[in-house]
Amino acid sequence: MKKNNTSYNQILKSTTIFGGSQFVVIVAGIIRAKVVALLLGTTGVGFIGIYQSVIETLRSACSMGLDTAGVKEIAQARQEEDEDEDTFNKTATRFNKWFKTSAVIGFIICIGLSYPISIWAFDSDEYSFYIAALSVCVFLAILTSGRTTLLQGIRRIPEIAKSTIIGSIAGLVMTIPLYYIFGIEGILPSFIGTGLISFICVEYFYRKQNIKRVPLSYKETYQTGLQSLKLGIFIVSATFIGTASMFAVKAFITHTIDIETAGLFQSAWAITNVSLILILRSMGSDFFPRLSAISDDKNKTKQLVNEQTYIVLIISSPVIVGMIAFSGLVISILYSSDFIPANSLLQWQVAGTFLKVLSWPIAFILLAKNKGLLFLFSEVVYYIIYLLSGYILSSDYGLNAWGIAYLVAYAIYLPIVYLGARHVSDFVWSSNIIKMAIINFSLIGCAFGISRFEIEYGIFIEIAIFILSTGYALFKLSKVFRPSDLKNWFKHKDS
Repeated sequence: MKKNNTSYNQILKSTTIFGGSQFVVIVAGIIRAKVVALLLGTTGVGFIGIYQSVIETLRSACSMGLDTAGVKEIAQARQEEDEDEDTFNKTATRFNKWFKTSAVIGFIICIGLSYPISIWAFDSDEYSFYIAALSVCVFLAILTSGRTTLLQGIRRIPEIAKSTIIGSIAGLVMTIPLYYIFGIEGILPSFIGTGLISFICVEYFYRKQNIKRVPLSYKETYQTGLQSLKLGIFIVSATFIGTASMFAVKAFITHTIDIETAGLFQSAWAITNVSLILILRSMGSDFFPRLSAISDDKNKTKQLVNEQTYIVLIISSPVIVGMIAFSGLVISILYSSDFIPANSLLQWQVAGTFLKVLSWPIAFILLAKNKGLLFLFSEVVYYIIYLLSGYILSSDYGLNAWGIAYLVAYAIYLPIVYLGARHVSDFVWSSNIIKMAIINFSLIGCAFGISRFEIEYGIFIEIAIFILSTGYALFKLSKVFRPSDLKNWFKHKDS
């Protein structure tokens, strides 16, 4: 395995750089969540969750999947830049025009749908103005996504990391006074302000790349972008279904229980996402462009995906065990004791994330191979299972139903994407990956079982499992990485 250390180091480097920036984001998010929990309570968290769903749903729909499809095409154009620089510049210009047009469309749609969204989410038109005002956030979010897509495509990971760090800190500094002074009324200006800051940061680093703008009519922009648009439509359909499903779940909880319980759901969901940010963001930023460039070579694809999965298992498993063991403490630290009822939901969801991180590297094969319909099918199946399971179980298990549904849905999703990847690229897990997955699954299962059955002195057993999981991860890391390899990380700027 030592002979493949260069590739593992590449994955570790990008994960570490992005992980460092995401650590800052996480810390800023922890502080922000704590402030929101203390100043606004579960009601404020519920409002924020619904507003975020509105912004993300419209951003996803109006971006038309180009934030993912664009990374693939830009990465390929960048690889060919030495032979034809004009092709790369045209590709960059085309995507810039697409995103600007999408931003305007998103702005208009958000205003136009403000009334029905308010009725659906709050059973009242009282919040129509606030939803309409979120149009500014949608506009900025799409523009930010466009610039980030360009940076991801050319694999400017350090620039993305710097932009993220600066934006998170500046956004936090601006947000806290608004919540303190205006309370719940400060949520809207906080959203707009943080959106503007994020755009300014990524725009600054984008302009430093000196990407040339070339004359390109809107007709030519449309015609040359059809291939990406076709893949993008499948991606946006899947993303839209996902964000709309989350919005529907929050609205369902608000209607059937109350906004406070929706706040509990949002807190558990946010913590679950925090535990995944480091892994999943690095995959989207560096792994996907690399995979896209070699997707026609089945052997290289198999090798890269197995290497990525190896690193994913090393990082994720101790995190998942720790989150299960200390979920109550995590909730109290990140939010407050008022959010402890979300503890059980969080444990179910965190257990499900193990299946999620296993499936994601494989799912990227479908995108890299332009199998948009197959990708969409797998996503639709996941959300159908998730929504149906949650709805059916909610009468008996209440809020916990959605955590159980999360685990069940990914248990079905994983074999679907695995079989799909095997069909389009002859992909199979290596025997080493299978062994690692079984061992880590067993450790996570033990920690989860102890937490669910509340065994006496169970916390001490969970701590022992956490130490064992961490030790195993470090052992597997030592097989592909040496501390002396760190000195090579800074020799090549683009590696």
